[in-house]
Amino acid sequence: MIGAVRSQKFGATAWAIVLSGAALATAGVMVVTPSSTLSGTVVTRADAGPDQTIVLPQTETTLTGRLPSGTPIWAVVKGPSGVQIHTSRQLTTKVTFPGAGVWTFELRTKGTRTATSTDRVTVTVQPAPEPTPVASATVPATATAPWLVPQRINALRFASREGLTTVWGDYWERTEDPTYVLDQQQTQELGNAANGANATYAGLDLGDGIDGVMLRVSLPAGSSAVEVRMNSATGPLAGPVCTIPSTGGVGSYRTIRCAVDPSIARGADKTLAFRFTGSDPALRFNWFGFWARGTVQQIDSLSKVQRTADANPATPVTPQAGTPTRTEALLPTSDIPAARTYGKWSPSQAGDCPKWLHDTYWVRGDDGKAYPTWHPAVDYNKETGAYCTFGHEHGSDPKGSAVFNLAGNLAFGYVSENHEPNAPALQRIEDHVGYKVIVANAFQLYNASNPAQTKRCSLLTSLHVGTHSPDAFANSAHEVQTAGQCEGLEPFALRYFTLFGIPGSFKEPEAEGCGLGVSPGIAPSPANQPVGGVHRAIPSAACFLRGSTDDQKRLASNRLIEFWLTGLTGGSFYYTIGNPSRFYDPSLVNRLGRIVDLCYDPTHPVASSQQCQETVASSASRIGFDDPRSSFRGSVHVNTHFSTMAFANSASSTIYTNAWGQNMSLTPDPSRGIIFRQTVPTVGFHYKVDGQASRVPNVDHSAGGRNGIRSPN
Repeated sequence: MIGAVRSQKFGATAWAIVLSGAALATAGVMVVTPSSTLSGTVVTRADAGPDQTIVLPQTETTLTGRLPSGTPIWAVVKGPSGVQIHTSRQLTTKVTFPGAGVWTFELRTKGTRTATSTDRVTVTVQPAPEPTPVASATVPATATAPWLVPQRINALRFASREGLTTVWGDYWERTEDPTYVLDQQQTQELGNAANGANATYAGLDLGDGIDGVMLRVSLPAGSSAVEVRMNSATGPLAGPVCTIPSTGGVGSYRTIRCAVDPSIARGADKTLAFRFTGSDPALRFNWFGFWARGTVQQIDSLSKVQRTADANPATPVTPQAGTPTRTEALLPTSDIPAARTYGKWSPSQAGDCPKWLHDTYWVRGDDGKAYPTWHPAVDYNKETGAYCTFGHEHGSDPKGSAVFNLAGNLAFGYVSENHEPNAPALQRIEDHVGYKVIVANAFQLYNASNPAQTKRCSLLTSLHVGTHSPDAFANSAHEVQTAGQCEGLEPFALRYFTLFGIPGSFKEPEAEGCGLGVSPGIAPSPANQPVGGVHRAIPSAACFLRGSTDDQKRLASNRLIEFWLTGLTGGSFYYTIGNPSRFYDPSLVNRLGRIVDLCYDPTHPVASSQQCQETVASSASRIGFDDPRSSFRGSVHVNTHFSTMAFANSASSTIYTNAWGQNMSLTPDPSRGIIFRQTVPTVGFHYKVDGQASRVPNVDHSAGGRNGIRSPN
């Protein structure tokens, strides 16, 4: 039996619990009568105990309550699911939590719910504190990338499959090369994707969690469905069943988005399974991909993606792993004046490097000032112990050039800084992110007078080409610095403003149905830019919509490309940008349109491009032009080439010109602006290169979006 014995203690009435042997055998149930605390206080109302806070990795705590009488019951009244109360009918119970969150528990007497018979307690489970980073003395080969990084997986890289067949895909479908940088050809894919057929993919790094998966599929008619599951084809669903619409034909592909729960689809070394539940075996599956933050990356794989099977060698990638970690000690000292172009970049998105780290990449110009210079797209942040991104790139590392010793680290903005220093209205100002470095090593050129005579020649060039702003709608002058040498011949090193056509105008892309001249009505700055070079060909709203509907779709990708053509070292220099972020539209503010916005207009021909499909499928919400998930980053260069290295005899290897490369003199003349020192051969020569032999290998300096590059770039 259960009874109570009254006793005297410290002058107060106390109640004690008396349990008979039978009662002791009643497991999990406790009946309470008025009792005292150890201090002798009578319990007159329910008390669930004080609120608690624990910190992960601790996931368990103990709740201890008191009741005036009756059978206790603990229950969760608020908080995420997954919490476990071990002994809900005991005054003292352990509780296990699934992770971070806030839970409210109620203690009450069974069968009653009054002000005195119930009480609540809150338990807060805080996330584990971020560990204090321990900076590595050298850049680690692998580390966490805290920005969004895409992963693209060929459907044939499965760990297991059931019911799926291997078939040839469409000839022009690029499994892993949407920008044609690598020039891949016909690919294979999985067919018969229906009736429960499935494939699993292991070893995936889902980082901090993914909210969607992109699938590249082909379905001639009707619709189908796919389940995205964790671990195996019978594992838990990662999100709702995904509908696959018709793509219009076997050879027509579409990138679709399947939503998943980031609290489920997260972590390293995970397995995803795709189970196709539709009934049409005509469904084909080419690749899938996703964007994840917090994945582990290899820094030396993040600089760029470039074609290696070409007439000319690809630019070497300078390893970062193992190099000394950069510190504030690398910043210029206070006695070194800063050029106008130095220190202009600041971080703006999650995962960006700190400003001081960016500013450690500088070089002292001939004028004694600190100038920004080339830096990698990604670096190691000693403050976080992780990688970080600068969000923009400056092309290839000049240290990979065979003639780096001639130019050294390039002083970005040197010509601008020293052009018209006393007349601000006449100065040509260019932004930081537009400086791009092109490296051409050991190209074979032939003697223009004797084509049978050939030499290996190398060229290192820095060119300012911004593809995100309205600047180039009006301005034809852009800074160039170039250095080169042919074997057995004297070197050269030049810097000036090169010209791309007529200031105050440009032309449409060199694509079928386009190529017209455009007068944007924007005044060039400065107004005295000379006419020279050839042109700047920039996408325009009118060009996109020219021709029949079929023509517009067929030509959309070609009409996206920017073509810049100027003179360089006695010949032509042709620079292309395959994924600019801008286009010209006279109806918009500053006449500046964003190509990514066209992706969200299903009636626009650009929206059907693979770049647009991937951009839209990358996020459940609309993304902006400066989001790294936008395919239009200004980072892809295909068919960039030069044609000539030609110099006349010179009385001296050192000459001086003005900022436009004009008015050559053996001595500087500041009164005429002739202050820019140029190095030229004393013995002239004329060597040429044609066709494929003139091409710089195709390159994507965003490494397929993996290094955090985005517009402005």
